[in-house]
Amino acid sequence: MSTRAEPGHPWYQLLDALLARRVELVAEITSRMQGRLSVYQELAAETFERHVAMATECTVRLARVDPPRLSQGQTGVLEEVGDSQARLGVPVDQMLLAWRIGADVLLEWGTEEAGRLGLGDQQLLAFVRRTLASSDVGMISTARAHRRAELEQDREAQDRRASFVRAVLFGTGDLAELRARAKAYGLDPGRPYLAIRARPAADGEWREVDQAVGLAGSARSGRGLSVLVDGDLAGFQLDPPGDAAPGRAGVGPAVPLDRLAESFRLATRALNTMHAFGLAGTRDLAALGLKPAVADDPDVGAALRRRYLEPLAESGSAAEIIATLRAYLAASSHVETAAEQLHIHPNTLRYRLARFEELAGVSLRDPVVPFEVWWALQRASID
Repeated sequence: MSTRAEPGHPWYQLLDALLARRVELVAEITSRMQGRLSVYQELAAETFERHVAMATECTVRLARVDPPRLSQGQTGVLEEVGDSQARLGVPVDQMLLAWRIGADVLLEWGTEEAGRLGLGDQQLLAFVRRTLASSDVGMISTARAHRRAELEQDREAQDRRASFVRAVLFGTGDLAELRARAKAYGLDPGRPYLAIRARPAADGEWREVDQAVGLAGSARSGRGLSVLVDGDLAGFQLDPPGDAAPGRAGVGPAVPLDRLAESFRLATRALNTMHAFGLAGTRDLAALGLKPAVADDPDVGAALRRRYLEPLAESGSAAEIIATLRAYLAASSHVETAAEQLHIHPNTLRYRLARFEELAGVSLRDPVVPFEVWWALQRASID
């Protein structure tokens, strides 16, 4: 249980003597702190002195209680100090050193006052013990508030950065403001950046795909930034991305910062196409050929499936004919190569192709037909 010294006790006189000299005491502590810690030389004098005065008075008053226990009001005062110090950019280790300097000054002044009041060694030792204990309690309270403020500042900084990245990738916000913010993040608005949208494999981790494509390293080196967009990792960077396999990543063309929205749109389309076809790795739209068009136009795909694939159901061998068509088209319409891949005789393959032409009522010699059949088959693979 906490106990408080009774009025008239030497403790009471010593602590009151220190409080009576608080203006001089605070001035001395402030001077010592600024002399030893350069970070405090840059703070506004009024703000700094107010913080020192608040912490000093709390420490002295807290020394009356054994063991020291902060009241609600004292807790609020010290948390204000810790929070403000963090927001003023004072590192926590410097703040704690400042506390120790303040405690040293209190002990010096308290020792002088103890001699003037005629206190004995035992009482002086008790004063030292209580002062150090109350100072430690104050340090812990301000450090806790400092840490909370740092975390809040980190969250706010992350939110601002995420807002900036989204504005760049979606083409929102004022261009002049985006350029200014880009420079604040160490980015060059005039250099060409690649937009990237990535997704881990079903059993993969974000960290793996982030490291693979290079967005994590780019953010650390000031060569790009990233954020989560609708569950995907999205961002931009100067360097070509690495291979995201077994995950997948779509990449857009390299463009200046003010045109990244278009690059990101193409990166998104590439990623969605890869997802639809079950493809892994990192690819741009050009590497995917016509697959993006197949994936994005289900109406055309449905019409071509009805035209070329549904009639095959009447044959009872639709699966064989479809496999044959896939191999034939993949082999650039070369019968022998396709037959070898399917491990069948070339004449068997020719028979199946002829059967397809009969059922669908078309000729594979028509240059348009193979292309439309390919489209129908590609669409069937993702529906």
